[in-house]
Amino acid sequence: MTDIYSRNLLFATFNHTPDLRIEFFTIVLNGEPFIRYHIDIFKQLPFQWHWHIVEGVADLKHDTAWSLQLGGRIADEIHRNGRSTDGTTEYLDELAQLYPENVTIYRKPAGVFWDGKREMVSAPLANIQEECLLWQVDVDELWTVEQICKALLMFVNNPEKTAAFYWCWYFVGEKLVITTRNCYAQNPAQDWLRTWRFKPGMRWASHEPPRLAEPLPDGQFQDVAAVNPFRHEETEKQGLVFQHFAYVTPEQLKFKEQYYGYANALSWWTSLQEQTKFPVLLREYFPWVGDATMVDTAESCAVLPIAQKEPNSNVWRFVQREESQSQPAATKTEPPTILIDGIFFQFYQTGIARVWRSLLEEWAGKSFAQHIVVLDRAGTAPAVPGIKYLLVPPYDYNNTSADREMLQQVCDDQGADLFISTYYTTPLSTPSVFMAYDMIPEIVGADLREPMWREKHYGIGHASAYISISENTAGDLIKFFPEISPESVTVAHCGVQKIFSPASPDEISRFKTKYGISKPYFLGVGVGSSYKNSILFFQGLAQLATKQGFEIVCTGSGGLLPPELRANTSGIAVHMLQLSDEELRLAYAGAVALVYPSKYEGFGLPVLEAMSCGCPVITCANASIPEVAGEAALYVSDQDVNGMANALCDVQKPEVRNTLIAAGLEQAKKFSWSSMAQKVSAALIEATLLPLKLSEINFIIFPDWSQPEESLGVELEGVIRAAVTHPDKSRMTLLVDASNISEEDANLVLSSIAMNLLMQEDLDVTDGPEISLVGQLGQMQWEALLPRLHSRIVLETENKQAIAEAKAETIPSCDLNSLSDKRAVQSETGAWELR
Repeated sequence: MTDIYSRNLLFATFNHTPDLRIEFFTIVLNGEPFIRYHIDIFKQLPFQWHWHIVEGVADLKHDTAWSLQLGGRIADEIHRNGRSTDGTTEYLDELAQLYPENVTIYRKPAGVFWDGKREMVSAPLANIQEECLLWQVDVDELWTVEQICKALLMFVNNPEKTAAFYWCWYFVGEKLVITTRNCYAQNPAQDWLRTWRFKPGMRWASHEPPRLAEPLPDGQFQDVAAVNPFRHEETEKQGLVFQHFAYVTPEQLKFKEQYYGYANALSWWTSLQEQTKFPVLLREYFPWVGDATMVDTAESCAVLPIAQKEPNSNVWRFVQREESQSQPAATKTEPPTILIDGIFFQFYQTGIARVWRSLLEEWAGKSFAQHIVVLDRAGTAPAVPGIKYLLVPPYDYNNTSADREMLQQVCDDQGADLFISTYYTTPLSTPSVFMAYDMIPEIVGADLREPMWREKHYGIGHASAYISISENTAGDLIKFFPEISPESVTVAHCGVQKIFSPASPDEISRFKTKYGISKPYFLGVGVGSSYKNSILFFQGLAQLATKQGFEIVCTGSGGLLPPELRANTSGIAVHMLQLSDEELRLAYAGAVALVYPSKYEGFGLPVLEAMSCGCPVITCANASIPEVAGEAALYVSDQDVNGMANALCDVQKPEVRNTLIAAGLEQAKKFSWSSMAQKVSAALIEATLLPLKLSEINFIIFPDWSQPEESLGVELEGVIRAAVTHPDKSRMTLLVDASNISEEDANLVLSSIAMNLLMQEDLDVTDGPEISLVGQLGQMQWEALLPRLHSRIVLETENKQAIAEAKAETIPSCDLNSLSDKRAVQSETGAWELR
């Protein structure tokens, strides 16, 4: 009833408004099924209107001439003598007969094409002899009655406005929409300009983009929309976001493939329709899209499509007004929002890139993915379905200050709660987590004034929490930065991709044949780096009397073997290969052993990958390597050439070799990307709770902020007094739920109470405990917070809804009297309890 009343009230408004009619215009060729939607909407409008429909083929000239370069052409199958082939022509004839006062059809003689689209849109202008609202309605652009009425009222109430821009829900499938703006199909400079205040004498300067020109006294013309238009934010505020069904039927794609020259458009579009994991980058499916436009399901955006296809048929229906009322209101993304800067992908595709690509793939499709946005540096990030992306400028080490400002602006725009970089970038103020891969520059004494390492140290100093890929790296991080608390560092070991597994003899044979490997070979990874200590391997092999019976395969390094290594390869063939993961698996599986005598590793992915492929490993017990290899490797001292030579001989013995292979396969099972992804996501969620300043003992209250101010003050004052006077207050944090009140208002109330306690009872709240407001938290945040809460202090008047939403009923409860009797006690496990 309320909605009907609102609509009637809107319609009644037009009984008292000036006479400003709307002249709709549409150019069309093969407009089924969407052409049938509009007349039912227009018929309901409570003011004068007319619909000008221009049918036919626009020659590929002027505004659309660009399509010729792509191979665009006017194929015979898209028209019949310059008219539609899908029934549109007959439908338009029917409309003209039924509504002669409201519908005018414009056509060229049979077989004649229009001289481009500008001639088509210009055709109705001669018939419009008075000031009006000129409204472009493309066949596949669907508006509601209420939207059209509101738009007209905006122009009536603002006679100085000359045009209007709108946003739209741009469909690229029956139930798929573009979710990003300032990108493909949502360019605010031209999309979507659809309405103009028209005066006789105006003319079209172009159609793509649409530019209506007004003559000036000096004989020049000005762009009407450039004078004083309604901008996107103004029309969106009034709910004027239309639905554009641009890529939803195979027929539309076939037409675009032929007319615009979008090669294989139908095939690409079909692949998008078959995708099951969203969001996705549109450029992965539409090659003509070059930016970071994202696509998600309409349901996830709370959008109910007006046009809906009946299941298992080609019949389309249009949702009626009553049905559309069931459309859910647009919902804000549940907190937290975590930004991930994909900067590393801009520069490298090495191990760190593998780590982050694997994490994104693990998160895709899981609830955590809803909370992350990957900042895509100039389109270099990997496209992982189910992950949201935002295109940002490339990084420049010569302009780091500007980059921080840019990142902070993005954080502000996205409402980010937390920031993490794949490689050492930071915003200005948004809290960040630092990912530590290794401390090699610090260990080897590199010049830390170099921009990369300078930014690394800046990022370490900016961070409020840390994630390390190994226990050893965590220890080194704390050693070089002793101000970092061990409790603030989470260790999340890397995993190994499923592709790394044992290979069959036939697969190995084909690999060796492809690369001309004729003898048993040892494998080296990253041999060009000095800290990898590959010289030990080459010197050890050079000592073997049987050295010429082996070859060496090197991967993950440059194309040339360093001279100091080459000096130890007399009579030994060396293959410098750049391998895909598929071939790297075969290289591991076919090797006598991976020889990896590194002096320092942040983790040691090659060791784990080799073991997963059934490849024995010879390495050194340095840094993080024992964490990865365990007891499943042959260890040598990193300077012991004889020890290396002995290991190269021992690994050929069947008993030793088989033992290492079996142990390595078992050891590799301890590591997985899913485990790392879970630990990293948990650490990031925990980091969003750091502003709460949790302590050893944490209480929470859920006050009903809507109760009378006096009773609210009495309740809160009692709780705060009890907390401030508690003997263990220095170990406590009192959390105050403020989910249904602004932070500013809640702080005013608490500040007033604190002042009263100080003035009247000489109780200083600043002496402890910590008192923190709990604002809007998401489900994942509550799941992380609840186990750390020791008790809920029961109030006489509570916010029952907030308690239920937080699932806080499970927290042990106490009243103020029992609170004063309880004490903080540390258990044998080190955990704190309240007894």
